[in-house]
Amino acid sequence: MNKQRVLISAFLCAFLALNPPITSFGEESDPSGAVRVEYDDLRTLLKEGNLTLKKTIADQEDTINAYQEMWDTMKWEQDNMEDKAEDLSNENGETSAVYSSNASMLKASASRIYNQIKNLTDEKSARTIEKSADSYTYTAQTLMNSYNQMAQNRYAAEKNVQALEASYQALVRKSTAGSATQAQVLSEKSSLDIARNSLESLREQERELRFRLLTMLGLEDREDVVIGAIPAPDMEAIAAIDFESDKQKAVGNDSNVQNERHTRAYSTADINRRFKQVGEAEGTAEASIQYAYQELESRVIQYQAALESYESALLIYQSLQRKQAAGLLSNTEYLEGEAAYAQKQAAKETASMNLVQAYESYCWEVKGVN
Repeated sequence: MNKQRVLISAFLCAFLALNPPITSFGEESDPSGAVRVEYDDLRTLLKEGNLTLKKTIADQEDTINAYQEMWDTMKWEQDNMEDKAEDLSNENGETSAVYSSNASMLKASASRIYNQIKNLTDEKSARTIEKSADSYTYTAQTLMNSYNQMAQNRYAAEKNVQALEASYQALVRKSTAGSATQAQVLSEKSSLDIARNSLESLREQERELRFRLLTMLGLEDREDVVIGAIPAPDMEAIAAIDFESDKQKAVGNDSNVQNERHTRAYSTADINRRFKQVGEAEGTAEASIQYAYQELESRVIQYQAALESYESALLIYQSLQRKQAAGLLSNTEYLEGEAAYAQKQAAKETASMNLVQAYESYCWEVKGVN
């Protein structure tokens, strides 16, 4: 873990120099008077707009139903993403991987919400509105993250389709002139059709995630509602993590551990049973925070690799732009280069958002929202 912390610290300087703010492709413009949904404002927006959260939760059943609704949303989206990943696994591996990554993220969030449902079933007293807001906020963060990932990858897919369309038209002209075979034309048309289908799939998923997020926030899905970008990862905060201290906090904040520690014991057998159950609950909580930290470490490494790859792609793209300005490239060559750059940019920003999600998950784990 100390080695990983040194690696993160060393990477921080490069990150600050090379990582520009992530652009949100959720909206093309920010009209005057538009309603903006910003990541850091999700908790406030939920309290102001979410009908379930706005009212006082009267009893445990209402609370459980609220979490069940969140779990249903996550599970539905997870299954949908997994289906899309399977459908595209043979046709478009990159898009399939995006869906698989989001399915895993949604699965982890659904698991956390399910644990909340289990905890609420076991608890005797009603949860406070702030505790409910924690889980609503975590759910909204996940949906907003997934939406932005779809938007980024949709943009890259659009660039890819533009490049393939230009390439296909060029081949058609060559075929007419006798310098390209019909088989080449058909092969390029097949690639174009696959890319178009992938693009439409991403657009559909982007629209659906937008609708679900805005519905959770109590907002109408109108053109003047703009969903902002996911902030860049806070590498300083990640590098400053004190895992041993956080592990103690996570165990102390875990609701199962708290329940077992406060269980009354009236006999020697009860006391022994209580000690055993407390130990098991603490072990489970430690394993959970350990997993969250390992996932965070993994996402840091993935982000470092994606950022380095993006840096190389940026240099190539800048050279491409200079050649284009000098009239040294055909339109097809430029579009293909632009599409390649957009793909690397999307991969970097997807890795960035995955890292943000992993850090948020770790922080929620420390707070006992697990």
